Amino acid sequence: MKRLLKLLLVLVLCPTLVQATSLDGTSSIVYQDKHYVFRNFNTAKGYVRLNNGFTILAGQSAALDTFVTVSGAIDLRTTGSLDLRGDLFLDAHVTWSSSGKIYGRGNTIHLGGSLSLPTDTVLQFIDDTIIDGDGHTLTLGAHAQLLLASDVSLTLKNMTIKTTRNSSHIPIIRCFDQKGHVTLDNVELALTDDFAFRTGRMFFQNDVVVTGTSCFIYQSWMQSYVMPQSLLTFDPNTTLYYYPSTPDKDLIQLQSKSAGIYLKGSATTLQTTHTGMRLSKGRMWLDNKVTLSTRASTVANGFVQLTTASYGTRVNSVDWSPDGRYLAVGGFGPTNTLEFQIYRFDGSTLTYVTGDNWAGGGTEVYSVRWHPNGRFIVAGGDATNDLRVYSFDGTSLTTITVTDVTTAGAVGRAVWSPSGQYILCATFSDSPDDKVRIYRFNGVALSTVTTISPAGANSTFVLGPAWHPSEKYFAFRLLFPGSLSSPRYLYSFDGATATLVDTFSVGNSSPGLVSSWEFSPDGRYMVEAIGRATGFSRSFIFGFSETGFSPTAAIALINYSSVDNVISEARWNPDGQYIVAVGGSPDNGNELQLYNFDQSTISEVASYNYGTSINGVAWSVDSKYVAIGGNGPAGGHDEIEVWTVSYRFDTSTQALTNGLTLGKSASGASFDLDTYVLSGATVNLAGQLMYDSTS
Repeated sequence: MKRLLKLLLVLVLCPTLVQATSLDGTSSIVYQDKHYVFRNFNTAKGYVRLNNGFTILAGQSAALDTFVTVSGAIDLRTTGSLDLRGDLFLDAHVTWSSSGKIYGRGNTIHLGGSLSLPTDTVLQFIDDTIIDGDGHTLTLGAHAQLLLASDVSLTLKNMTIKTTRNSSHIPIIRCFDQKGHVTLDNVELALTDDFAFRTGRMFFQNDVVVTGTSCFIYQSWMQSYVMPQSLLTFDPNTTLYYYPSTPDKDLIQLQSKSAGIYLKGSATTLQTTHTGMRLSKGRMWLDNKVTLSTRASTVANGFVQLTTASYGTRVNSVDWSPDGRYLAVGGFGPTNTLEFQIYRFDGSTLTYVTGDNWAGGGTEVYSVRWHPNGRFIVAGGDATNDLRVYSFDGTSLTTITVTDVTTAGAVGRAVWSPSGQYILCATFSDSPDDKVRIYRFNGVALSTVTTISPAGANSTFVLGPAWHPSEKYFAFRLLFPGSLSSPRYLYSFDGATATLVDTFSVGNSSPGLVSSWEFSPDGRYMVEAIGRATGFSRSFIFGFSETGFSPTAAIALINYSSVDNVISEARWNPDGQYIVAVGGSPDNGNELQLYNFDQSTISEVASYNYGTSINGVAWSVDSKYVAIGGNGPAGGHDEIEVWTVSYRFDTSTQALTNGLTLGKSASGASFDLDTYVLSGATVNLAGQLMYDSTS
């Protein structure tokens, strides 16, 4: 009885311990002074004042439709969902503590004061949302990101967006696919690191100013627009770098004569690749000291070995952390008995940090991949509990969750979806297990979303699974032992179910073991590495659309070996311009090979001898380094290596029309670009400049 009375007293005095319910302020004001915890499908509507913030539990959703401001800490527990049924008003004392999902439904989040997103926070916008800063600052911590789901619009207005540290792999704003679009409306973009806009469209409305000492890198192959009566300004020491993933010069468009670009100087740069860039219709001002360059240092020369580390018998897989500071390694027979290992990279050397033993001798790690936010790693192999997720804090490794995917086989490859919410898992197994599984990860546990076992898939291997950058598709291939028939499969994915979109085989011209598949960063191509084929080993590149691949004629082809050897892996660099292919016993004797892809043909840039076999390869997110892992290295090599990628300026002859073109006379006077060199300004030109005006 005494214990019951004590419990009742605690519940009365500490209401935050009581099971949360919905808050209804439609008939009277609800003033919630304690930090409130929303559980699944709870709501707050009407005149509800959340005075001390709120939490939405992991994997759960709550809806807000309130007229009163929110104060205090907001915590979405990484995978919680905030569903806006009306505008959300945040006062000056709000703090945001974690990642989560925002269902904006076209509503506006109003900032009553400056707001900071902590390190590694990812806010994923599931549908259209507006954030109105009302003159305040939105600060993104290191590697924090605003992530737009497919076909979503995000408007950022009346604010300063300040960055701390980001990489090209985790840009501060990212669209899942080319259907997303971002509007910057009366915004100062204060960059600390380079900002690469890789996919989607961007609209510049009213006054948009880029400040800092970094580059705004335009890499999308979709058009973006400076709207009428709007001015896009680049302050001193900033750079507009036009570097699209397609040979299109007209991807940044001035919408009318009242739209303009202002290169303010000093040390302001407009940089393009040899693709060139054309500006027309509007106006451009060149002030102080401005550089116009069409000679970007984008041509790879090859590799230079930088550093090595000893592992033991064999390394199967390597992967860089998104910030480039750590390298994850998995393999077989390590000298320290830890099949999974993490190394720190300081730009010149590798230093072992920590690792994990996969349940004793005889086990093997086949696949390692970092989570997009850099806090987790997924590993797959042949141990009991053959799929494992770890967290890593820079010093120590913690096992978050494990699962036994196969009863009589192994996980050959496990890859995170682009958002990090899902893991696509493929098996090597002769049992009737499901060959492909998708798991949802909520930061603490895995749950099965769907399983796939195509007809005839028993007693087969599933090879080379890959996510499309939009997260709307994934692909894999089956290998039927003793048969040259190895069909490829493409599925669509909506977050809950997988639907077959396309399947095909390219006859007997490409049988064998598909070691790896990977979509290009812009999602338009797929590189497929094939090994242990009958009589050859090679890699195909296929075109991709939402209806499937282009199988009848591969766009490009790497002939790695004319005999029955292995090409282990082929991976795109983050820009989608280069591919590195690795394997064993190629025709030229060089296991490490670098290729250029110009969207129609492929050409070898350089190749280097390693020894016996390279099994895994990974690009750093800045394309400056390549890590490899293998076995049987030659003298001067080791099981783990990092190579520097060297680049040079493109010295090939550049046509005038592939330089910087101002105006488009063929379309008439309305497409002229009015260009003003202001009094006292100096313009430095490196490359080709053409003024293509009707007058």
